[in-house]
Amino acid sequence: MSTSTTFEESTTEVTDRILSQVTQPEISIRVDNVTVSFKTPKGIYTAVKDIDLTVNKGEIVALIGHSGCGKSTLMGTISGMVKPSAGQVYANDKKVEAPGPDRGIVFQNYSLLPWLTVYKNIEVAVQSALKDLSSAEWNKLVEANLRMVNLWEHKDKLPGQLSGGMKQRVAIARAFAINPKILLLDEPFGALDALTKSAMHVELLKLWNLDNREKTIVMVTHDIEEAIFLADKVVVMNNGPAATIREIVEVPLKRPRNKKDIVHDPKYMEIHDRLLGLLIDKFSIDDER
Repeated sequence: MSTSTTFEESTTEVTDRILSQVTQPEISIRVDNVTVSFKTPKGIYTAVKDIDLTVNKGEIVALIGHSGCGKSTLMGTISGMVKPSAGQVYANDKKVEAPGPDRGIVFQNYSLLPWLTVYKNIEVAVQSALKDLSSAEWNKLVEANLRMVNLWEHKDKLPGQLSGGMKQRVAIARAFAINPKILLLDEPFGALDALTKSAMHVELLKLWNLDNREKTIVMVTHDIEEAIFLADKVVVMNNGPAATIREIVEVPLKRPRNKKDIVHDPKYMEIHDRLLGLLIDKFSIDDER
């Protein structure tokens, strides 16, 4: 073999390696062979089993499945509130041992402190998570995030004086204010009416875009349309107990997405039908015969 041939081959190998490093997405979350079991009066209950999942930085991933399929349990392992019985979870290149400020969480029930004003609810979170900042910096963060969700004029109200949609906007503003690298949403829009839910989808994507799509978002949902509109990929869970991942469905729809337009996109309809087929075994009363 000639020297020139050897040089060309080695140069090609180096070029390929550099290109692979450049194009290789940065991993934000890695779930490695995770099983979660709980002790119950009737014995050991296994919620999820042998889960493997990789989420890249800046992706929006939806976890979808029937009630009791372990969606929230899997989310809990990423947040650090649920400890795996087997396997490991890594977030931002670190093994997840406990909750941390790098992972913000928004729940369906808002989890606002009812005795504190809208402003104070966010201020308390910012002060707790970002201890090194000055009072002026804390105030600036609170104001900026309340203005982003159009709630600055309501800053002095108590949660009890707000509508469901406004409460959820406060919860999302609070999560963004601590600037986590990962945002975890556990059915955050499930209790909202259709119009408010649709508006909240747009608000969430606006905040994600304002952050240059740097945040990784993982959300639990039962809503197929919500999953397709928001997510880059949808993780479909099998029914529990011992639930596993049935299939991961990619959502290659271009962003920004317009709700009125994408529903007529053949790709949208294909993804919708695929998810419906994975989640619903029977489509009519006649199928029961």
